[in-house]
Amino acid sequence: MRVNRGNSRRCVAPRRSQIRSMADSVRARSVYGALAGVIGAACMTPVRLMARRRGVIDKTVSQTAEEWLAAHARAGRARGPAFHHALDQALHLGYGAALGAAFALALGRRRGLARGLVFGLGTWLLGSWALMPAARVNRPPWRKSAGENLVDLVAHGLFGLVTALVSEEMTRQPGHRPSSDLRRYLARSG
Repeated sequence: MRVNRGNSRRCVAPRRSQIRSMADSVRARSVYGALAGVIGAACMTPVRLMARRRGVIDKTVSQTAEEWLAAHARAGRARGPAFHHALDQALHLGYGAALGAAFALALGRRRGLARGLVFGLGTWLLGSWALMPAARVNRPPWRKSAGENLVDLVAHGLFGLVTALVSEEMTRQPGHRPSSDLRRYLARSG
């Protein structure tokens, strides 16, 4: 009995291309999500710094996390404030990137700002209500003032909205690549 290998090759080729296409899609979504998470995390910082300036909080959550890490790792004791500010922001942006990638992969093609807001509130619940208190990084929400909790909640809501918006917009621009001088000149940009 002979097997017609010609037909089997034709059947396998679309599967390989489908797998490759799916892998490219997953890779792109994770990159878009990570970039969006970095931008979303960066947007949280001005909210928290304004609250600090107004006397609502003494430190940002990323500062307390960095201080906890530095104290437990016995690192950076001889370093100045610039080192610690850079480290707390790097940690926060890295955490945002990881959460943004997870968001994009978990949702797939289902997007929307409402999902982003729910995601942001979920990260607040996970981080502020579970991870940070369990690790003794800072006080749990039930031991904080209403102002502290409001700052944290607003910052996380903004994180989710920005992460959803940026990752969705990047997905909607599949033609983003180098272009001619004329095309760039004629494009509306702002």
